[in-house]
Amino acid sequence: MRHTPKQAYDHMKPDPENDNLFPLSRGPQPVENLVAQAWKNGGGLTRVIVSGEEWRLSVAEITQDGAFSRFPGISRQIALLTGQGVRLRLSDGTEREVVRVGEILAFPGDLDVEAILVDGPVQVVNLMHPADRPWRMEAVRGGDASGFEVSAARAVVVARGCWVFEGASGQPRTCVAGAYLVLPEGSGGRLESDGDGLLYCVAPG
Repeated sequence: MRHTPKQAYDHMKPDPENDNLFPLSRGPQPVENLVAQAWKNGGGLTRVIVSGEEWRLSVAEITQDGAFSRFPGISRQIALLTGQGVRLRLSDGTEREVVRVGEILAFPGDLDVEAILVDGPVQVVNLMHPADRPWRMEAVRGGDASGFEVSAARAVVVARGCWVFEGASGQPRTCVAGAYLVLPEGSGGRLESDGDGLLYCVAPG
């Protein structure tokens, strides 16, 4: 039997550089580095973080009042990232709003939605998933997150403050406001921040 030289496997050794063979998706990245896609109605831009069969996570910049696209059978959650907030007028006759960082608004994609800016453009984190395959977005505050475990999380988006993520390798990664981090399924880790930090954590179920 022909043996493969030991050197051929050297690049696979667990170490802090490759995060124990299961690296994060390029580590923390600025949202602004993602390709911006214009809305069909011209009312904003979308930067997609993750797009799969079960969930889609993006950051949308709403630049003017106008309608959201309808997505029948899809559940939606939005949360304020930057700006003074947005009010939504829904076709079920209700009006709802997100005007503070940390607020999360859930609504069915089946409805017609009219967005009204409170005071200038905003950025919102936008989570979409089939209604029969639940996902959740949670706001995590630094003061509440002493060694916050992210074992079930699949992505985080930092709204405020500076967070330190430590994965399987023990190599710390710094996540600042405006950055996102995509986590491979089952990778886990811990996030810590000072009392002023706030991020949105996305996980199944």
